[in-house]
Amino acid sequence: MDKKHILNLIDKYLKGLASNEEEELLVQFFDSFKGDEVKDHASLMLIKEELEQKMLDRLLSSLKKVPTPIQDEIKVPSVSFWKYIAASAAIVALTISLYLSFSGSNKLPLIASVKKSALEPGGNKAQLKLGDGSIIELNNAANGVLAVQGSITVKKTKDGQLIYEPGSNDKTVKNTSNTITTPKGGQYQLTLPDGTKVWLNAASSLTFPTVFNGLERKVSLSGEAYFEVAKVSVRGVNGLKRMPFLVNTPESQVEVLGTHFNVMAYPDRINQQTTLLEGSVVVKHGAQSQKIIPGQQATIVYHSSASILVEKANMESVMAWKEGLFLFDGTSIEDAMQQIGLWYNAEVVYQGPKPDTEFTGVLPRSSDLNSVLDLLESAQGVQFRVNGGKIIVQKK
Repeated sequence: MDKKHILNLIDKYLKGLASNEEEELLVQFFDSFKGDEVKDHASLMLIKEELEQKMLDRLLSSLKKVPTPIQDEIKVPSVSFWKYIAASAAIVALTISLYLSFSGSNKLPLIASVKKSALEPGGNKAQLKLGDGSIIELNNAANGVLAVQGSITVKKTKDGQLIYEPGSNDKTVKNTSNTITTPKGGQYQLTLPDGTKVWLNAASSLTFPTVFNGLERKVSLSGEAYFEVAKVSVRGVNGLKRMPFLVNTPESQVEVLGTHFNVMAYPDRINQQTTLLEGSVVVKHGAQSQKIIPGQQATIVYHSSASILVEKANMESVMAWKEGLFLFDGTSIEDAMQQIGLWYNAEVVYQGPKPDTEFTGVLPRSSDLNSVLDLLESAQGVQFRVNGGKIIVQKK
């Protein structure tokens, strides 16, 4: 199979014109790279830039077509959108090897012999601390029942999720707090006793009660999490009403009435952000209070009395981590490297003046670190080295 044929196939795939047989042929072609070695050629950069530009243009075009109106009926980006982005990202990742390997001949290209980094991408890793102080390493625990706390059964599913199943409706049962903590390079999904679903990003922790008694539900978050809050009613003095869901962070409280939202509250960042996808939330910071609507993001500057800043959010960028993607859209090198360092459990070190490079592109978070850094280097003006547990960043 010659170079022209492969380029035509990739072009057809990106335009959505490739047949099932042609897509299968492309997959087989990429699979054939494994274990080979590369021979450099002068045409390498030209081919790399040509393919990359086609892919990124198409990805950015798709992002601009996804509506994010600021109105109450806004929903989470559609499943079809994420499937398209994920498929495109997979092709970008696969063709990194192609970029770096064409020899200029009409024979099958050879894959570069890249020294694999010891820094692996993250995965489902978390530690659960029960009410009695005992600790369960979730990534090592067997599937099935992990613990029974009063009327609550804690289970780990075969797909690596944590589920709290309520038993008796007896409100007098003794209540305890549990804490789930993800390390750098870890993530986890859990279902709370009230049915609320939570996706926890790397280096994050969530503390929650095993039973939601009283007139409100309270949890405490450090790090980043996406919530799909279950709608629960409680009987008050004026009859049934929605039971509020409260997320406490060191700098704020987010009050919710059944909604989908993301909170990023890492203690080592300069600010905290709450992004609303569906429903209604009120963000409180000291004496300040700000209601936001779907499509908006509330930003709080740490250790500051400044007003809560509310602005339109880049929803796809905010939600990319939950969908297993890095999505950069004019992202600064500092923000991009914070995400990468967190996911690959790496320390990011800048040598010399910090590059002012911005990145645009999409990659699966399952990508090998070398592949991610190779793609970022194509933005020009920056170069990377991996030394042990460090990613060293230099201006080129």
